[in-house]
Amino acid sequence: MLLTKRIELHLLRVGRCRHPEWVTLSGGRWAAIDFPALAALLLHPTAGPILYDTGYAERFWPATTPFPERIYRWITPVHLPEEERLATQLGRLGIALGDVRKVLISHLHADHVAGLRDLPGAGFLALRGDVLACLGRTGWQALRRGFLPALLPPDFPARLALVDERPVVDLGPSWAPFESGYDLLGDGSLVGIPLPGHSPAQLGVLLRTTDGRPVLLAADSCWSARAWREGRMPSIVARPLFADWGDYRRTLAGLRQLADRQPELAIIPSHCAETLASFDPHRPAPPEAASPGPSPPSPLSHTHSHPPGRGGIDLASIEPLGGGTPLPGGGSACGRGDGGEGPGEAASPGGPG
Repeated sequence: MLLTKRIELHLLRVGRCRHPEWVTLSGGRWAAIDFPALAALLLHPTAGPILYDTGYAERFWPATTPFPERIYRWITPVHLPEEERLATQLGRLGIALGDVRKVLISHLHADHVAGLRDLPGAGFLALRGDVLACLGRTGWQALRRGFLPALLPPDFPARLALVDERPVVDLGPSWAPFESGYDLLGDGSLVGIPLPGHSPAQLGVLLRTTDGRPVLLAADSCWSARAWREGRMPSIVARPLFADWGDYRRTLAGLRQLADRQPELAIIPSHCAETLASFDPHRPAPPEAASPGPSPPSPLSHTHSHPPGRGGIDLASIEPLGGGTPLPGGGSACGRGDGGEGPGEAASPGGPG
């Protein structure tokens, strides 16, 4: 059954920056506001500790010391106090960095993957479109995609599995326009939802918390709750930061449609301070949401399947997705990479990653 396993969810604020609100929200204030970097800890009942992204890490600074990577640091200066570091926050929960078994990577921008090298026991899952857009690129070609190669472990390809090779599951029309996704663990507990636009593919994750509440970890499909609630795009000056502006617009509109169909669903953007401050994973779901999922609830429907992750990817064997390959959530698995990335501590003209 879909989302039958309950996941203990912890939202961790791992670093932050400040940007003028108007850059990230059309018609927003000129004042600078906080943009935290989210890492979500998922305590799976059988698979153990899983992370959705890592937020920032100390490695960001040496990675942005050389030129042209230093431009990234100038545009998005990062603030990471000791109490917000990933190791510190996991330690409060009795978890060591080496205990993390898997990282679900929304996309490869620095504020989402800066801590990967600190997780020696973890395998990685990412969508093909984001892998193709970034891996193998260096210098200016990497920078314009918001990608810092030095943040990835040397054995990243060997530890990487493609989400696109997981079984595809049917969510049903009540989840439109995101009517299908990927069964990330093979047990229906975590469903990967492509949310293209900000990056070529971008992985969102649908789960159900221990109190029965459905949650969509939505990465950078929107930069704030106000954006999807009010249908407000970022300022046009932020457009160069996106892989595909049209895909982003469609994904943002899709979130609003989904929220209308699933009012009990918690949509969690990765950089929304309001959402992180107000979300309570232990708040009981409304009575009508006691059994969220397709209406009526149905078993996992595998429309087709691929071999499970191989525990290693030969990057040379990944064929280019010329013209873009449709994904279950609509949109495309491939597009041009985006530039600029990561929220910065000082108010800067860029936007969050």
